[in-house]
Amino acid sequence: MNAHTPSEELPPPGEDPGGDPRAADRKKRLREAIDRLQQRRAERRAAKAARLAALEAQESPQAKRARAIHAAMEHKRISLVLRAVIDTAEGERISIREIVEAFGERAFGFVLILFSLPNCIPAPPGMNSVFGLPVLLFAIQMALGRRKPWLPRWLMDKTFKVTTFRKIIDVAEPKLKRVENLCRPRYTNLFGPRGDRLIGVFAILLAVCVVIPLPGTNFVPSIALVVLAIAIMQEDGVMLGIGGLLGVVGMAYTIGLSWAIVGVALFAAQRAVGM
Repeated sequence: MNAHTPSEELPPPGEDPGGDPRAADRKKRLREAIDRLQQRRAERRAAKAARLAALEAQESPQAKRARAIHAAMEHKRISLVLRAVIDTAEGERISIREIVEAFGERAFGFVLILFSLPNCIPAPPGMNSVFGLPVLLFAIQMALGRRKPWLPRWLMDKTFKVTTFRKIIDVAEPKLKRVENLCRPRYTNLFGPRGDRLIGVFAILLAVCVVIPLPGTNFVPSIALVVLAIAIMQEDGVMLGIGGLLGVVGMAYTIGLSWAIVGVALFAAQRAVGM
């Protein structure tokens, strides 16, 4: 009967006692190399996370705004983008330039909504011209086939109170979300370079109605512009038709009111001359 002496070494668990020592050594070195590789990868991931955390801590307000808006735009939710714009605004006033530059090349649909919303709800006098002029210029650029919005410097540098704009978004956001939930791609052949140009021509007529300083002429056309912009962004032909109908109603009201005012003015002038 053979017994193990103290000098005899037992093989490691799971290893064949009669196996090749060189093969066991290779397996050991391989395991050690894999462990070192995994450790280096873990260290690189930790270092990358630390660098990102440091960059976020040093990130400028402008960069944070751009990142927040970009994240919202990825979802194509207008309500999220508008909320990101106003929540990342610096100071007590915000300029048109800050808004337009934040949206970048995908700005047309967003800025049409952005500058049409204030005229969709009761607002202080003069707001129709402040927000209607950018809409008119954007519509002209759409009709000309431009891919990125442009505004003159004096209009880009115009500022307004963040609190005023926040109130507008707070009122409009629930209604905007309901409209967004109804949208989906339908009749997408209506959209494209030619379709966008035709929509731009129609938007010019609506923007003119918004700018005209007559009571109530800015309300329905502005709603139509918002619906049209949502339709473009979601490629929803049904929503495009609804926006078109609203636009026709708004233009009819503006033409009728203008004609009535001109008629009253001519009648008053004739009476004054007759006297």
